[in-house]
Amino acid sequence: MGTQIAVVLASSGRTVRLWVRAAANVALAQKRIIDVVDQLVANGLCSISDGRAAAEKVQVTTEMADAVADASFIIEAIAEDLTAKQELLGLVETYCHPTAVLSSTTSALNASDIAAALDIPGRFVIAHFAQPAHLVDVVEVVGGESTGQAAIDTVTAMLTAMGKRPVRCPDIPGFLWARIQHAILREFVSLVEQGHATAADCDLILKAGLGTRLPAMGSFEHADLAGLDLISGPAAQAVWADLSTATNPAETLIGTLVSQGRLGMKSGSGFYDWTVRDPDEFKRLRDEEIIRRSQVNREKKAEESVRAARGAQ
Repeated sequence: MGTQIAVVLASSGRTVRLWVRAAANVALAQKRIIDVVDQLVANGLCSISDGRAAAEKVQVTTEMADAVADASFIIEAIAEDLTAKQELLGLVETYCHPTAVLSSTTSALNASDIAAALDIPGRFVIAHFAQPAHLVDVVEVVGGESTGQAAIDTVTAMLTAMGKRPVRCPDIPGFLWARIQHAILREFVSLVEQGHATAADCDLILKAGLGTRLPAMGSFEHADLAGLDLISGPAAQAVWADLSTATNPAETLIGTLVSQGRLGMKSGSGFYDWTVRDPDEFKRLRDEEIIRRSQVNREKKAEESVRAARGAQ
């Protein structure tokens, strides 16, 4: 995530310093930067010259002071561990300028909790880039209890200028993105547990069914289209009453798989057998689909801009 975000920032013309913990990781970080740029260029998301310029704007260093001393925006992308994030950002504060905005790309920790350990909590705001950060347009912006409006506005404006689509989210567990993701997964896990469907059935319904319609119509738009009287009628009531209400994933099929050592791709199996399916091929195809959708969105946005300009004349 760190290298992906670095390239996104550099692509907007900013000079970026990427801090890594150990000298042994410098070469790996530099390779990942080139890999990200190559993917963008190969898929027409940036030109060769722009990609080369972005790569050159990212400087990799192991010196924290050098990385953050005169930075105006600093974002960390380490493990989802509250104490580790607090300690790292606390160290950052000893080197950075008092007016620098501090951020995190966390998807699981609250902004208020992270900021509580900072000397200047008002300048901290979460900018949650979804994976893969260089391909997904939406970025969640989350302020904590002490976050100043100036910090939120600064990050929102910066993301917009970078071509991202910032969404201001509440500082609640899961914000918006992960919250909906977990809601879908909870219901699918329940269906698989009850023997109503397979994991493959559920994924197919989501990707080839709902997924083809969601870019054109969100949940509230669909509700209005269908009619709120229908959406609140007997059929809908029966569905809502039958939805899963599980509150602990460890007490569902997920917990059973974990107890069996089936942790997903990293262990070779989870809901799927990843010794039969190629994880790298899966990720490649995932990126291709996200890129295709990103290209469609960019074309649509360009068409909307042209129409808006004509309408203003």
